[in-house]
Amino acid sequence: MTTSVSRFDMDAPDLEGASRYFERRAVQGLMDGYTWTGVVTPLTDERGATWGARTTTHDAEGTLRQSVYVLASHRGQGHLSRYVAATELPFVTAPDCDLEAYFTKRGVPYVVSGRFTTTREYRAIERHYGSRKAARSGVDYMSHIDEGLGVLRHFNASDAAKRAWCLHPLVQGDTDLAESFPYLQEVTDSPQVLALAMEYRNIANAYLSHREVASTEEIALGPLPDVADMLRADKVQNYKDFLLHHGQTHPRRESLDRYFRLWLERLNVSRETFVTLFERLQVRPEKVRLGG
Repeated sequence: MTTSVSRFDMDAPDLEGASRYFERRAVQGLMDGYTWTGVVTPLTDERGATWGARTTTHDAEGTLRQSVYVLASHRGQGHLSRYVAATELPFVTAPDCDLEAYFTKRGVPYVVSGRFTTTREYRAIERHYGSRKAARSGVDYMSHIDEGLGVLRHFNASDAAKRAWCLHPLVQGDTDLAESFPYLQEVTDSPQVLALAMEYRNIANAYLSHREVASTEEIALGPLPDVADMLRADKVQNYKDFLLHHGQTHPRRESLDRYFRLWLERLNVSRETFVTLFERLQVRPEKVRLGG
């Protein structure tokens, strides 16, 4: 299996790098129902030098929480300790930030988003995709996984469906399957999860977008509800990207638009539901706010 560089820059030197980090974390946070405000605020010391950045997000219950990024060259100078002692807004962090013990020791209120990222399946696809991006749109490949997990959350999908969703790019194409086959015992410990990923491959590959589908009756979903949820994640996420990046320019835009609409109808995803998810999946950074 391939191993790629992480898309999260843990050592960003400037505000721009910290903002990119926050944006990618916001996409990842979709799996737990977080909604990013898109606002990044510089944090400065008494001399006016920027030592870090703060952003805020609403959790699934609507509680506002914050995250802080200390710039690489300003670490080890006590900035974070002074900041957390002076703020009352609760924090949200991720498992790989290694801040849980730090917050707990200081009695800082916090929650952890993205516990699912510690699963074997998520780690496998994260290693595989790393920081790679789609050639046309420039979107991180991992955004397909994270946004799909957000869709699966909306439909109350099972843990097995979410884990299989992470695996599907590793087995969907013939080349992918051949490359992954020797390592399947490393990417999942569940026969059910592997079976879901393979059944997803079976159905999805039978109806790739170059195939003309005349009606919803032609689309066979198979016997497993978890696979139908995975297909919902795929079609909602792909249709969202199609509309944003290719809807006005793709030479086959009319047939592709019809293809996605037929799939959503077959999967019982209403137009209202798609519009809701279309908006939710668009993680938009706002202007960086100076001061405050």
